[in-house]
Amino acid sequence: MNIAIHQPNYIPWCGFFAKMALCDTFVFLDDAEMSTGPSYVYRAKIRGHHDDAMWLSVPNHRQLGQTIDQIEVVNSTWWRDHLNMLRAVYGKAPYFKEIFSFIEPIYRSKEKVLMNLNIQLILSIANYLGLKPEFKRSSDIHPAGFSDDRLISIANILGASGYISGKGGQKYQDPNKFAAAGIHLHVYTYPSPVYAQANQPFVAGLSVLDALFHLGKDAVSVLPDKSQLPMPIND
Repeated sequence: MNIAIHQPNYIPWCGFFAKMALCDTFVFLDDAEMSTGPSYVYRAKIRGHHDDAMWLSVPNHRQLGQTIDQIEVVNSTWWRDHLNMLRAVYGKAPYFKEIFSFIEPIYRSKEKVLMNLNIQLILSIANYLGLKPEFKRSSDIHPAGFSDDRLISIANILGASGYISGKGGQKYQDPNKFAAAGIHLHVYTYPSPVYAQANQPFVAGLSVLDALFHLGKDAVSVLPDKSQLPMPIND
């Protein structure tokens, strides 16, 4: 059983869902300490009005030492601004109405806890794309340790034999620790796809919503399948 673990980001990019497509169990790392600096937990890139990208940020209140599951949304009208911006940028995209129909109610629910908002959006998108790993929250698992020790703890608690890491994980993950714990470490580098963006120059690294608005269910074609899981680096 292969596991992937990631913070519950706000309308994340396609690479987030690529790890989900490769794993059997996906864990939201919701009890990690929240950064006091810029974070994908509360912001994402969408298409700009020109050949560029712009940020959509969910206003929130953060204090040093708080975990992600403790962060609350502030400003009761932010969701309306985000919906209006998505409508202005993507309103003419081929699948705008189809996608907007299932994300709009989540925004209108006015969820107060940032993590809950993010997870609701992620699960709705995963369901639309037909991605069906088992979903867990680390706060329900109560893992021990920090950094890669915490990831190993989660994997052990859930009985995972493999852990799927992104390229960035190599900065702090020790392959020998995973090997000692009997866990295969798979490092997957997502090759950012190029797809049609309304006949405009392609902009990479945008929220998965960009691919959904332009491709609909065919957005799953920019994700890998389990046959593309790389060999472990610690065998």
